Amino acid sequence: MNNHMFDAIMLAVMIPTALIIYLYEYPKRWKERKLIFGVRNREEFKNMGTSEKVDAITGSCRRQAGIIILVSFVIMALMCFIPDFALRMVVWTLFIMVDIVVLVIPFTKGNIEMKNLKKEIGINGRGISYAEFTNAGSIHALKLSSLIIPNIIGIIIWIAALLYDLGLYKILGNASSGDFAVSGIMGSFLLIGIVMIPIGVMFDRFRNEVISDDSDINANYSRAKKKNWADTNTFLVWVNTAFIAFAFGAMIFFDVEKATLVMTAIYMFLLLCGIGLFVKRNLIIEKRYRQKTSIDVDDDDYWILGSIYYNPDDKRLNVEKRAGVGATINMAHPVGKIIGVVAILVVLLSLFMLIWTAIISKTPISLMYRDGKIICHQMSDDYIIPEDSVEDIVLLSGSGELKLSRKSGYSMDPVYKGNFTVEGEKGCKVFLNLEVDEYIRLKSNGKIYYINGGSSEETENIYKKIKK
Repeated sequence: MNNHMFDAIMLAVMIPTALIIYLYEYPKRWKERKLIFGVRNREEFKNMGTSEKVDAITGSCRRQAGIIILVSFVIMALMCFIPDFALRMVVWTLFIMVDIVVLVIPFTKGNIEMKNLKKEIGINGRGISYAEFTNAGSIHALKLSSLIIPNIIGIIIWIAALLYDLGLYKILGNASSGDFAVSGIMGSFLLIGIVMIPIGVMFDRFRNEVISDDSDINANYSRAKKKNWADTNTFLVWVNTAFIAFAFGAMIFFDVEKATLVMTAIYMFLLLCGIGLFVKRNLIIEKRYRQKTSIDVDDDDYWILGSIYYNPDDKRLNVEKRAGVGATINMAHPVGKIIGVVAILVVLLSLFMLIWTAIISKTPISLMYRDGKIICHQMSDDYIIPEDSVEDIVLLSGSGELKLSRKSGYSMDPVYKGNFTVEGEKGCKVFLNLEVDEYIRLKSNGKIYYINGGSSEETENIYKKIKK
């Protein structure tokens, strides 16, 4: 069930994301767009002869991107049939990284061809920019309270979760397992909401863009763009807070894994809806003000392949993206270089952690008896249980039929270990290979353990030694 939910979440996220990239980055009606593959659209492109060349470039890149999208959808469907869940997670992650890069290839090709077309028709300007001083620093659309209030609610929920995990109270008889799983998850999502505050402020303080020699047009254009950013930011923060609230209840009253998967699916769907609405509004704004544009800023050559901004003369750290939505960093800025290196390291670390998780699922677990202690071992000693602390022990069969709900720890077939609710009993310590039918249920120092080894024989031998 969880495996199918994982595939459903990945499909629900990747398919709309790919379609948004396709529709936004590969426009069919390029004359209405501000940018064409990261190159500023200009009147010269609409002249007879040149217009046909732009049609050819955009049409070719659009067809290539369409083929990539269709192939991606087929690969996504096939990945759902990979039998091993750990392998499927690794393949999905690698696919996402590769697919995002591959989707950008036609965009990069279009950017190169559009820059060559500029040179062909005699447009060779670089670094021409304009500043708006009439309304400089006076145009803002973000109400800071719209981001602070939902985060305050999130903090209150997190404090409630922390007090619950500390065991200071129970909710309808449900007590915490003592592993801080609830407050930990709430805190991670709360951090996302808090980070959205400086991001929102940063977008709201972007330098006003100059598209006209009329200051009022520049002011209205900047106000519309910033209002779109502010509304989207506010929506995403409220979605994040709603997720914290619902996840808090789900983790206490329902099956944690299933509830988390369902809530994550809804969370991602709403995020995509917010981004999709932002893109739609942004296109409407660009179309509305396109006819009012009287000044063309030529800084295309500072955008490497239309995606990476490198301008030593620009003192700004953040600038609005030309590929995708949001902001990107100026790689020529000293801080930008540091952020770029850190981002690469984070991606590599995430990939390493995923591969490490898959390795754990393939590493056999074992039960050992040494020096009067039961040792649950997999790559390291997960649990060490003194023999004289065992209050009750029984050998059972049917580990694969146990109803396990993870609070914290590891749960990737066939290995389950950590803090679980087992058959409705909370706060159990689990160390199980579900491919091994027999398992030991024992009580030690007031804690319940469900453990087995790499085989039924190994599990039986440990049981017999303890019973003696």
